[in-house]
Amino acid sequence: MRLKRFLAHISVTAMIAIANSRSLQATELAPGVVLKAIYTGLRQVDTTRANPRLRWNVRNGTSTPCGRISGSMYCTRNNTIYITRQHIQMAYQHGDAALAYILAHEYAHAVQTVGRFRPQNITATELQADCLAGYYMGVIPNVTFDRQDIQEIATLAHRIGDYEYNHAQHHGTPQQRTQAVLTGLRASQQQDGIVACRI
Repeated sequence: MRLKRFLAHISVTAMIAIANSRSLQATELAPGVVLKAIYTGLRQVDTTRANPRLRWNVRNGTSTPCGRISGSMYCTRNNTIYITRQHIQMAYQHGDAALAYILAHEYAHAVQTVGRFRPQNITATELQADCLAGYYMGVIPNVTFDRQDIQEIATLAHRIGDYEYNHAQHHGTPQQRTQAVLTGLRASQQQDGIVACRI
């Protein structure tokens, strides 16, 4: 499988360099199409049966049982994933696969919660969710992520990383987040690969 060989040999630095040197093509799928396909696929491969609801194109500031939305999130109180219109717009600066990654990351939080293996440390929780997102995206039936898609995912992961080490909401550095999602994608090509996402 070509994807497996590509993932095995590409470094995070090379991935970012490749992705930054290309321009988006006009063949991107619409957000509703991407979200429906990925959400349906995630529900098929989710062994915890988390089955969170999905609301998308939500405005920042919208009230939820978990408080006001300031970005895409999974709310444990009503088992709902919220994807904001701001994050949809940001994703499409990279490509449609970046939106798939956002949804898969939030779905991974539902899996962590329902499966009761969510780490206590926020950074570990976020990096594990990145890894699980990569893994789940890689095993969704009838959905294939090509080299360009992986570049879109990696560049968004890199973009949303942070260096706020002392902040309570530190989600991981750009390199850590990129490496975590690529680890999950690589693991999806292996038997029992999900163990790569254990913390």
